[in-house]
Amino acid sequence: MPSASTVQSEAVKSTSGRGQHKHLSDHQNPAAPSKSTEDVVTWLEESMHAQFEKTPVAVTQTSTVYKAQTSMYRGWMAVKIVNKRAIPASVAIKFLPRELNITMKVNHPHLARSYRILYPSPTKIVILSEFYENDRLLEMVLKQEKIKENPAAIRMFRQLIEAVHYLHERRIAHRDIKLENILLDRNGDIKLCDFGFARFVDFRERSTTFCGTRPYISPEISRFSPYDPFAADFYACGIVLYTMVVGQWPDLKTPHQALSFPDAVPSPACRRLIASLLDDDETTRACYEDVVNNEWSSLAPNWVFADNHFVYTVISPTASGPENQKNDDPSRKSSRG
Repeated sequence: MPSASTVQSEAVKSTSGRGQHKHLSDHQNPAAPSKSTEDVVTWLEESMHAQFEKTPVAVTQTSTVYKAQTSMYRGWMAVKIVNKRAIPASVAIKFLPRELNITMKVNHPHLARSYRILYPSPTKIVILSEFYENDRLLEMVLKQEKIKENPAAIRMFRQLIEAVHYLHERRIAHRDIKLENILLDRNGDIKLCDFGFARFVDFRERSTTFCGTRPYISPEISRFSPYDPFAADFYACGIVLYTMVVGQWPDLKTPHQALSFPDAVPSPACRRLIASLLDDDETTRACYEDVVNNEWSSLAPNWVFADNHFVYTVISPTASGPENQKNDDPSRKSSRG
């Protein structure tokens, strides 16, 4: 299957069709890293006394990611080396500074954690991040064909929604939520990553930069209409959930097309939640409160989210009263290291 295409208003002439892919296998053999990237690796090995694995974890047109270890940080880290020359000028000016700013500011158990950003040369940027041992969620779906709803899909989707909620409360719209941007740590917990299209947005502001990845883009983005980027994030979450529990992307080629499911999966409650997230009308589309209070989410009412840095508990999503409300202030979450 062709790889899902990235959509930007500066580069795309047409975005007709909302769901152009039915299968998920989109792997391509990565290209070899450039000589200049290898020179940066050598510099990092010497300056940080780091040990790099020889084969990159991933290579794209604009960046190379390595797995490395250094005494400066506990455990393995992911080293992303960005080639500024390979990035279009409009993206380098508009999107890259936002990505670097947001990457270092966010701090949540289900967002990828970055340690440091380095500038070894005028054309290279190095992002040091926590390394997550397991595959991306895309690979998990490909291997398992679909993810069992209870407890796995409910747990992982709630983690995703909590990460998105954390961003939205801080006026950050992600704008590129997809299976490829959801990593899994050794415990099978999700880490939303890649803030390349993320930006700070006022709550009533309409976005006119049409970005994202098919088939995760919402109908209003497909129409090039000014849109609510927070609502567009929840639409992408709906595509993620559908794909997790069904094992293929929904067939939504035209606006207002009825959402269809296989006969066996998912459950009626899950179908209703997906339909509410994929509502064509962004003003009535499901949001965070709708998800956490949904009957499907309530199948696992008590939640504990944790990683090496945080632990926090969410009591029943339908509970009321201050003693039962989720603690969303990161400064008040108990630290575990």
